[in-house]
Amino acid sequence: MRKEFFISWTATSIQLMIRLSWGVIAVIFSKLLDLNSLEIGLVLSLFYLGYISSSILWGFYIDYIGPKKVIFISSVISGIFLLPIFFVHNVIELYLIYLIEGFSTAGLFPSSVKVISYLGNVTTYISLLESSAPIVLLILSILSSIILVYWNYFYIAIILVLLLVSFFSFFIKINHIPTKGMKNIILNKKMIKVSIIRAGELWGTWGTSSWLFPFLVLYDDIDKTSAEVLFFIYSLGQVVSIIVASRVKNEKSAVLFSLIFFILSSVIIAFIKSFYLLSPIAFILGLSSFLYRPTTDSLIVKIMGNENAGKSMGFANAVSQIGSLIAPIYVGLMIFLGFKVLAIIGLSIGPLVSLILLFFV
Repeated sequence: MRKEFFISWTATSIQLMIRLSWGVIAVIFSKLLDLNSLEIGLVLSLFYLGYISSSILWGFYIDYIGPKKVIFISSVISGIFLLPIFFVHNVIELYLIYLIEGFSTAGLFPSSVKVISYLGNVTTYISLLESSAPIVLLILSILSSIILVYWNYFYIAIILVLLLVSFFSFFIKINHIPTKGMKNIILNKKMIKVSIIRAGELWGTWGTSSWLFPFLVLYDDIDKTSAEVLFFIYSLGQVVSIIVASRVKNEKSAVLFSLIFFILSSVIIAFIKSFYLLSPIAFILGLSSFLYRPTTDSLIVKIMGNENAGKSMGFANAVSQIGSLIAPIYVGLMIFLGFKVLAIIGLSIGPLVSLILLFFV
């Protein structure tokens, strides 16, 4: 099953690369198309609008026709519709591309969860699968200066990997048994609560990941080199969080502490300007911003079982990605209105809601 995990990990990584890279690419397009902060935030919010609107549909088909076929369809469509990025002339075209990419890539992560749900030891394997996000961020932080110059080749690489994933999906071998129906998932109160908790978590995770670098460079008077280092430290914290998450025995306690530390660090970082003080806080922010992800997703799979892994993750994505949709545009709006401190502190709103709800699960 090693090849199945590798294909699933790559499929998850490449869809994350598309959305997380906007935290770097935004600097390029802000100059090419003269975008303001509101327009920068809206690009990623439209991606998540597409992602949310298609998640339940993808989840249904994953459990019905199987994750293998969905990975193929999702990656092919994503690769084809990313091609127009090289010919963008205005922000409307950019909006349309990211909206379609959100819709088409939404099938990849729940398909990957479905595949690895058959491997046993769910928490460990989900932690390993979700290591893709911090590793992608780490790669982006290391290559950010190169991507800012050779962004065209960066998108070519993404398209090629998507097409390779579609090809290698034929090598996935699992004993898939078709299942239908969403009623038992939608009406499960515990599932609904955990999905809303996940929404608050994603508000913090993707709001921070998409805005940290462009905020420091464009709006916080931090030089580009220092911003790249801080982005790297933040990404390193996320990588460490995966190691910690893979050893967690009590998922609920891990989620509790990570939410608390995220809220505290996001409030502190809003008032600090010194690079030397920002560095340790950036690490804590990175660590806490992702520790709750694999532990929460493990709870979701355990609640509904691996036979419903596609639908349960599709439903969870549809609900929880609302946090991912709102957070980028919220930060952009606050900056646009001149409330930069509120923009950063506001990243803790979602995690605070999650923290409160956690006591009722």
